[in-house]
Amino acid sequence: MIKSRKGSNYGELTKGILEYFVEADRDIYFKNLGRRGVGILYLIDHLDHLLKSVKTLQQKKSKINRVLQNLEKKDILNLQEENGKVTVYLKDKNHPKIVEYSIKSLLEFKRKEKKWNGKWFFVFFDVPEIQKNKRDYLRKFLIRLGFYQYQKSVYLFPYECAKEVELIKKIVEGAKYMKYIIAEKIEDESTAKEYFKLQS
Repeated sequence: MIKSRKGSNYGELTKGILEYFVEADRDIYFKNLGRRGVGILYLIDHLDHLLKSVKTLQQKKSKINRVLQNLEKKDILNLQEENGKVTVYLKDKNHPKIVEYSIKSLLEFKRKEKKWNGKWFFVFFDVPEIQKNKRDYLRKFLIRLGFYQYQKSVYLFPYECAKEVELIKKIVEGAKYMKYIIAEKIEDESTAKEYFKLQS
């Protein structure tokens, strides 16, 4: 699950909660489980590494509640109260922020679980100069997702990622200019293999 991080700021808690629901939704997909929610106490326990500086349980609840209410306002989560107990559900798995975390989670899952078959999966794009800001954002976005920058507007990944690329096209301005290609042999392969920690 989520690795330990220092600090308990609002942004880190938001990120931790979103990552939790993305991973839970991925588990539902792979295990064919039904929709499920989670209690606030469970979230507090799950994110305790981000709440080390908060001394009391009530303060932890208050801090988590502020984040959850903000995510509810953004139509990402849904909070349901019954018999004094609040259960948190993922409301819209197609929300751009959830899709972004989902893509990253799925790509990380492939890196951990799949055996490399020697092929490379490229995305490249030619965004018009007039849309320079979109082009720069797309470059940073691909790196954030875990792609390797092979050339200035050419990125690669060592595992099949066609579905993830289609998702990127749906949520990122400028990604409509992206193309996807599969290669069996590339120059400077050793550098890319080292980046992804692949066996020679």
